[in-house]
Amino acid sequence: MDSSLIKLAKALSEGILAFPATAFRDDGAIDADGMARHVATLAAEQPAALVPIGGAGEIFSVDPDEYETLLDVAIDQAGDVPVIAGVGHGLATARRAARAAERLGAPGILLFPPYLTTADQAGLAHYVGAVCETVGIGVIAYSRNNGIFDAETALRLAERHPNFLGVKDGVGDFETILKLKLEGGDRFTLINGVPTAEILAAQCFAVGVTSYSSAVFTFLPAVAKRFYRAVRDGETEVFDRLMREFYLPLVAIRNRRRGYAVSIVKAGLRAVGEPAGPVRAPLMDLTAEEMAQLEALIATGRRIVAEAPAPV
Repeated sequence: MDSSLIKLAKALSEGILAFPATAFRDDGAIDADGMARHVATLAAEQPAALVPIGGAGEIFSVDPDEYETLLDVAIDQAGDVPVIAGVGHGLATARRAARAAERLGAPGILLFPPYLTTADQAGLAHYVGAVCETVGIGVIAYSRNNGIFDAETALRLAERHPNFLGVKDGVGDFETILKLKLEGGDRFTLINGVPTAEILAAQCFAVGVTSYSSAVFTFLPAVAKRFYRAVRDGETEVFDRLMREFYLPLVAIRNRRRGYAVSIVKAGLRAVGEPAGPVRAPLMDLTAEEMAQLEALIATGRRIVAEAPAPV
């Protein structure tokens, strides 16, 4: 593995990965200026990496031209924060997007499961391997839904492809996580990527998985960063209070409708005065009642952070 891939793997192994929302105008068109402001704001908070046009960034609803425009803007505004480009759909589309990410200067990609296709492990390995062979930049596979990787498959991919860095786990299968952690060692990067990853953060930290993706970071970075510190440093009181009064009620709103894992991020940005427009169909925005509940939760999260002990 060359030095740039080693550096990227190390950056992704600890801390919070932030997933920018894709900025749309009210008429549904992309908002490049809004995207630039949003990414710059997130980059200033110094996450471990930025993952534009990912799941929260509605990768499934942008066309190839929009994809390249948005990714170019994100890379331009990210400063010294690594940009891991969301890549997905079928193999031909994924390879095209991966090449664009490499050409535009992203050091890595997050490869989503193939669109509307259920495959066995050999098929998933071929999909990921073909993308790895298309580019020289780092590849992280998102293990979730119709693209869940066995530990053996993921480890073989790492053996065969130097730029396959590891897996973002969206399942929470600790048998697989432990096997990858123990057998993959320093060669293998593991990221906690379950929806609202904070829910399993403490369990993942206990087995040595110390990075995770955070939707909350997108609209409330101070809360996300304070929670990470509480998990890392064993601040039980802060952890328990944020989990009980903020994260679990947030998950309850998210679970009310399919697609709200994305919609709640856009709603959070509106609530904090940094709107990135609506979601694109078939997703639905939160109702007015749910927005009010989210605004109250945001106030609670901010209050808890303000009352928590300051860094030593």
